[in-house]
Amino acid sequence: MAPPKGHPKKPRMPETRRKNDNWKTAWMKRDTGKLVCTIAAESLEPDDAPVSSESGFEDLCSYNWQNDGAILVPDGHLQPCHSLWPQTLAPDAGPQFVDQNTFRVPKHPFEPAFQALSAMNPNVRLDDVDIVANRNSLRKLLDFAAGRGQEPFCMGLHMVKDTLFISRKERNAQSMIHGAPNSGYGHSFEKAVTTAEDGLGDSSSHHRVIRYRLGHLDCVVRFEVDAYYEATDDAGAANSIQEPVDHITTKMGQLAVQKPHRSPTGKDTMQVIMAGLPVSSHKLAELKARKSEKLNATMPQLWFGRTPYLLTGKHIDGVVHSISTTHAKLQFAAWETVNQHTLRKLVRLLAELKRIVNKTEKGAAILLCENKGAPLRLLEAKKENHVLPEDMVVQYWSPGEGGGVN
Repeated sequence: MAPPKGHPKKPRMPETRRKNDNWKTAWMKRDTGKLVCTIAAESLEPDDAPVSSESGFEDLCSYNWQNDGAILVPDGHLQPCHSLWPQTLAPDAGPQFVDQNTFRVPKHPFEPAFQALSAMNPNVRLDDVDIVANRNSLRKLLDFAAGRGQEPFCMGLHMVKDTLFISRKERNAQSMIHGAPNSGYGHSFEKAVTTAEDGLGDSSSHHRVIRYRLGHLDCVVRFEVDAYYEATDDAGAANSIQEPVDHITTKMGQLAVQKPHRSPTGKDTMQVIMAGLPVSSHKLAELKARKSEKLNATMPQLWFGRTPYLLTGKHIDGVVHSISTTHAKLQFAAWETVNQHTLRKLVRLLAELKRIVNKTEKGAAILLCENKGAPLRLLEAKKENHVLPEDMVVQYWSPGEGGGVN
């Protein structure tokens, strides 16, 4: 039989294949309702207010996760140790946290931060705060505002009084790394070049919470810290509007071990242990293992966390010959100038998200970006999940403030 004339028809994609194309993002739509709105990156206009880190920031609190599920407050950092080079790193392997706060406290991932705040800064008021978010969320939204393609992501949006909480939503809060050559060397590098302070060997991560202005927005930002770095100069301390370390140390010495806090479910207990001494924020450092030093790629992470130092282990196939130290804070102003347009678009996006979520019936929504380059989609949240235990809302926000609900 002669072959059919003309161009062959393009084979149809099997129905099962079409269904499976969206399996990676299907979990994002759980417990979502109708579409509230869509936001395209190209529709964002830059906000009028300039964005700058020059005004400094305020340290609110810090804590360490212990392997047994307790948190240490205020501090417990990894400190650089003196290693001999060159050194061969093993590829990262084993279970690694993607979001330890959600893994430990899935119902209220911001609760550990507020437990630490209750111990370190119980009298602070948050009525004027516009945004509470993780650094990771701000970085993703900055990339969106810049029009940079990225992997699909999902975030939870909740109003507490007149404050918008932006929560991480990951498919898995913990992942397994199998030690393949493309697994990277970041975790191995951290273990090779740092050592835990005395009594803190059981700690699995250190977290900080700071407050600063992002344009006209009052923001509270939580982020994870890799280590601290003892520099020979003290220039990094200039723009931190925090209490002197000796004052904080004196105040912390007056605190006793906190009683375990029982969540509203009555099933989970979070123990807060007062331990360690606070480390000044101008000593904080981010650690990276890379084939070449890429400060510009790391700058959003450093900038949103106001982390002054970057320590880079340059390696070839896992063999590190030296570590370079960059005082990244000295380049914050130049980075802000280059990225001013995008930063102002981010501010406009955050303000718009707050306005939209505040008008929803439950004061809650789910934010989706399902494909690279796709617009943001805001869907109503079906479940009325509270982002914080009610006693913490009462402690830090005035009654009747704003139109949102917890």
